[in-house]
Amino acid sequence: MEIHKNRPLSFFFIFFCLLFILLGCTKDIGKIDYRNTGYPQNVAEIVVRKCATAGCHNDKSKDAAGGLSLETWNKLFEGARSGAVVIPFRTDFSTLMYYTNSYDEFGTIQLNPKMPYGNNQLSKEEVKILYDWILAGASNNQGYISFSDNQSKTKLYITNSGCDVVTVMDSKSGLAIRYIDVGVLPGTIESPSVVKVSPDNKYWYVLFKTGTIIQKFRTADNVCEGSITIGPGIWTSLSISADSKKAFAGDIQFNGKIAYVDLETMQLITDYQSGLKDPNDICINATDDILYVAPEFGNYIYKINITNTLTPVISEISMETGVPVDYNSNLDPYSIALSDDGTKYFVVCRKSSELRILQTSNDSLLATIPIGTTASQIVVSKTTPYLFVSCEGTGSTKKSAVYIINYQTNSFISSLYAGPDSRGLALDETTKKLYVANQNISTDGTAAHHESVCAGKNGYITVIDINTLQVIQGIKTEVSVNPYAAGITK
Repeated sequence: MEIHKNRPLSFFFIFFCLLFILLGCTKDIGKIDYRNTGYPQNVAEIVVRKCATAGCHNDKSKDAAGGLSLETWNKLFEGARSGAVVIPFRTDFSTLMYYTNSYDEFGTIQLNPKMPYGNNQLSKEEVKILYDWILAGASNNQGYISFSDNQSKTKLYITNSGCDVVTVMDSKSGLAIRYIDVGVLPGTIESPSVVKVSPDNKYWYVLFKTGTIIQKFRTADNVCEGSITIGPGIWTSLSISADSKKAFAGDIQFNGKIAYVDLETMQLITDYQSGLKDPNDICINATDDILYVAPEFGNYIYKINITNTLTPVISEISMETGVPVDYNSNLDPYSIALSDDGTKYFVVCRKSSELRILQTSNDSLLATIPIGTTASQIVVSKTTPYLFVSCEGTGSTKKSAVYIINYQTNSFISSLYAGPDSRGLALDETTKKLYVANQNISTDGTAAHHESVCAGKNGYITVIDINTLQVIQGIKTEVSVNPYAAGITK
């Protein structure tokens, strides 16, 4: 009888013990050790718990989710199929913010579908955690900021002339790693037209189509060291001397000029303005005593002896054998480049859609090679026998392409479609990759993956393997509006 009377007491004791255990487990449910994810704890609580889930942005499901895995901090910085999703220090260029933010106060683009997909949107507090984290550099849980140790690695610089920024890209991964504001006039688009890396790889310089300065940035950390005032003009070209100490900038106006500047003292030395017409592109020889200049119109180039830099000797060289200089010819040079050994120079002629190859020793014409419409930029390989010409091909009947020429045999090899409105070119000789900046400005161009913070649609960077002379499939990195020109560290 005693046992029978105590059964309810025993039952309730066991029940309350089990309930205590269950409540204790319930309190701990969801407490996951995030240390191995690489994220800071508060970021991991959001990204790993709510985004890196089955059917969404985990390793197993990423192919159906834009190619993006958020399982770890390292995976995040491998990006998605369209490129980087987080740019350290830039919430305005980080698409992770676009698809998670639903609150106007954070000032970023707000796009759908809102993430986490199919679940409640993030709270304002959660969005602020992501916002503050990215603004501070989006470091991992050890305080390391992605790509902050790549000072000596190969980097690509792209001017986005529709947004007054330069996209800094990592050559190895092909991802955008920084966006750097350029220009000095707030609220005004100065249209960065040229970016050049100094031969010593210490600095990159930006020139503006509607600006009045050359800006100087360190390649190590992208810090601006100041600017050189060169005055009003339509600035379209910049060439740096082999010792990285001097530079020459071209103003394409009819009564144009070439600004000669000292890159060490950051001063304008003088202008070359003796009757120059439309100087559009400039290159300098290896001994820093001859400038080759392509005017925008005519059948000639300027050859300027700068042995005495303050008293240049300007000559006009016809590119047509036996034909005198003609300011209204059917050629119209646009871009110019020299071979690495200095024996040849190459001139893109827009009106005649051809590449002209001339000999430096006597300026004789060696070859004329047909190329595409609206040809723009030339880049010459030092380790292969090829040069590459981008052709914007804007308009419904003009096809964008990159033309490949063997400059040793002076012969056409092939043309490749690398993207819509191809223009800027940068060549990484180490990895044998040619980066192509596709402006994507034509009405029939490729749709962008996402909206831009600037007016217009985003462009793309694609890559050509110069060993196989083929476009590398699967690489199509979206960058900001109108990627116009390209430079690269060497």
